[in-house]
Amino acid sequence: MASFDAAVPQWMQFWDLDTSAIADFKVKACVIRNKAKFNQRSLIPATVPNFPFGYALGSQVWVLAQQSEYYTRHLLLHEGVHSLAYHLFNGAGPTWFQEGSAELLATHHGSGANIKINRIPQSREDAPYWGRFKRMSQATNNKEVPSINTVLGYQPNLTGDVATYSWSWAACMMLSSYPEYRPAFVTAAQRGKETGPIFNRELQATVGKQWPILAARWRVACHDLNYGFDWNNEQVKLSAKDPVWNGSNLTLQVRPDQGWQSCGVRIPRGAKISISAEGEITLADQPKPWTSQPPGITFRYHRGRPLGQLQFCLLPNANDPQATRIEPLEIHGIENQSIINVAEYSWLLFRINDECGKMNDNRGSYQVSIQRAR
Repeated sequence: MASFDAAVPQWMQFWDLDTSAIADFKVKACVIRNKAKFNQRSLIPATVPNFPFGYALGSQVWVLAQQSEYYTRHLLLHEGVHSLAYHLFNGAGPTWFQEGSAELLATHHGSGANIKINRIPQSREDAPYWGRFKRMSQATNNKEVPSINTVLGYQPNLTGDVATYSWSWAACMMLSSYPEYRPAFVTAAQRGKETGPIFNRELQATVGKQWPILAARWRVACHDLNYGFDWNNEQVKLSAKDPVWNGSNLTLQVRPDQGWQSCGVRIPRGAKISISAEGEITLADQPKPWTSQPPGITFRYHRGRPLGQLQFCLLPNANDPQATRIEPLEIHGIENQSIINVAEYSWLLFRINDECGKMNDNRGSYQVSIQRAR
């Protein structure tokens, strides 16, 4: 219970609310090891549907004990967020918002009075049996990652589908992590009684012309989300006002402590560009520093590519709002000189290949040159 008690004021801070609003907020929670015995003793009301993981009904919460303390605690916090939403907002919104925000505020680090909520686990060992990234990785490998509009259209689902929870969580993470979206996301919680399309339309109207940028960022984030992912390092600077490249030479410093980095212009359809790079970076300090140049360290790999390799991709400016799935990013590793043909208006993004959560102590930069190819 100490974990739950310590999480509540953090939830209030997340929603920008004063703790006076929860002066009378109390939850009765049951962690169940034998559900059959609970049912035999009528400790779960008949009106509660059969649940595979947990369920909240007003101020009452039931959670099935899991194979790890982390996952059991996660579920308890998840259902507690539902109870708080009904207490504060008289509802929790449509499926994606309800389940995504509960996942968001249930992921955590530590326990008891030292618990910190809204923390992505650093490793699989930190969150045994939780399984969110496993399911997301499967979808990525099978080219089944849903579009942001598909996630926002999720229908009520009481079967505990991990994929629905995972992508809803990802959407809520992105909306609450980018400063230009966060006010709209937090305000949306006040409309918790709305569970239909009006909720999404109002959110999209508030975000306004930023929505295509959000959809593009979704495509990038879904490629990289994993243990240790840090939104402070992974926010991609994109703008609909980025100028169209006029063909003049560009230079860019690509840092190893950041995720995808834009060259600041939109490359027009039909352009043929040449990319070259030089420089040296240092990856990590422990157990020893690794020094890399743009081709990367060929005796150490991440996601099948050399660690420290300079990578680039084209991110289309346009997104099909009717698409149910996103197209995977085509990631290219830099060679001595890379020539690419641009099929549609796109942002040109760069990053240095490294594991999520291991970029903070990286140093140096690569100097990238972009020219019109002859």
